[in-house]
Amino acid sequence: MVKIKVYFLFFIFCVNSFAQNNIDYKYLGAPYYPEEFLQEKDSLKWPIEFEISIDVKDIKNIDLNKDEFFSTLLVSSYSNYDTSYISIDCDTINLLHDEFFAIYIKENNLRGVPIKSSRYYKNTENYKYLFYDNFKTKSVKRVEAPFDINWDLRDFPFDKQQLKYKFITTVDTSIIKLRPSLKFPSSYSKPLENLKDGFNIEGISYNYKYNNDNSDLILTSPNTTRSIVTETLEIILTLDREGSWLFLKLFLGGILSFLISCLVFLIPLKTEFESKVTLAVGAIFGAIGNRYYVDSVLPGLQVFTKADAVSNLVIFMVFFNILVMILQHSKKTNFPYFQSPKNAFYYSLYIFSIIFLGILIY
Repeated sequence: MVKIKVYFLFFIFCVNSFAQNNIDYKYLGAPYYPEEFLQEKDSLKWPIEFEISIDVKDIKNIDLNKDEFFSTLLVSSYSNYDTSYISIDCDTINLLHDEFFAIYIKENNLRGVPIKSSRYYKNTENYKYLFYDNFKTKSVKRVEAPFDINWDLRDFPFDKQQLKYKFITTVDTSIIKLRPSLKFPSSYSKPLENLKDGFNIEGISYNYKYNNDNSDLILTSPNTTRSIVTETLEIILTLDREGSWLFLKLFLGGILSFLISCLVFLIPLKTEFESKVTLAVGAIFGAIGNRYYVDSVLPGLQVFTKADAVSNLVIFMVFFNILVMILQHSKKTNFPYFQSPKNAFYYSLYIFSIIFLGILIY
């Protein structure tokens, strides 16, 4: 009899535990997050999903020496709920789009975004063309603001840059989720008048990130607290630099210095050694000067770029040619390919070309 009572009590405990674990406390109101009481018959269900779309109207002030760019864009958001919801218990819940997410602009500023215009639309007969599926409200804002940019110059001057427009939820992900719009995908004006010459837009992509806010804890069940988790939706505009002319502008002087250093092999060895030395010295100054010019164009970087590789190659090959010239003059070169000045000229060009193409392709 005692065993039966023990089993019965254990069974009751398991049932209660199972029932408690299957309660969705976010609908029970305070003190459980989000502190809004809802009943099963309420049509409002957490999480609310917002679809985001942007239309980029302008991009300007893209500068290698700055960590920001300025952009004008229209931000549209879609929700399948009205801007407010009245529960069965007659409680009004604010569902304005701006209350749930914000756009991230320069200097971590989520608030005070320069909104030039803002308007809400409802899915009525006059505005049905603005909606799709079961969405009920649409918010449209015109934003003009500076945005952060993290330059990736490893492939400069044939680099690609990502301009990121970040949207961050201001509440926990159990309450709201952000998604890119499917029916009205993000776009950009063609052409963008103020986009810096040399850049083309390659396309638009999306990325998600989740962030823990350990400074703010929420109660999700009687025995459970956790930090708020927010979501970041990144709408990424990829710029592709047309670097051919810029490459010629940057490295024409250096390449000419290398070619001048190759000419020392075409001057008669015995009679014009002083002319060889003069050309060699000029080539050295040209190569080093070109290196300083490239460094002046690029901001101070902590990464090794293609521009660095080409500049170093030019300097190395100029000194290499001078070394071969000196060894030929002293008749101490043991490499058969470089004993003949004519062979040295062609092999120097060959070595430079192979390494140069490898740098560009890699």
